[in-house]
Amino acid sequence: MTETTAAPPPLDPELNDPRKGKSTRIPELSTIEFQSTSALKKWVEESRRLSVNHSAEIEWGAEEIEAVLTITGQGNPWLMGLDVKRRARRIAKRAHRAAELQRGSAAELVKLWQEFLVQFAPALNPQGEQRKKTFDFKS
Repeated sequence: MTETTAAPPPLDPELNDPRKGKSTRIPELSTIEFQSTSALKKWVEESRRLSVNHSAEIEWGAEEIEAVLTITGQGNPWLMGLDVKRRARRIAKRAHRAAELQRGSAAELVKLWQEFLVQFAPALNPQGEQRKKTFDFKS
């Protein structure tokens, strides 16, 4: 069995040209300005949410690809469709890997926030300036 090794079409250089009104930036992330720790936390949470959603979408697409290729594929009649199922599963496996990588990026974003807290939170809130916890007797 031979595989086609044709490269995907090159990306359009005008796609990211802001002068032409075309942008591939994600609006949910591009509107967040890094002015504070809370902005960074918001960016990490939004990025993680998008990664998880993208992973689910790719996973759904992989299942659809496999089903469609199995139904519409033409294989050897002596194998009763087993060769078509195997080839469809092989194609869908790539999409499953992409979905797994998206889930991995969501996990790395959690690690990013934890590492930020370890590395920079002590400098942002020195021990001498720690707030005293007070007990509220009225509630």
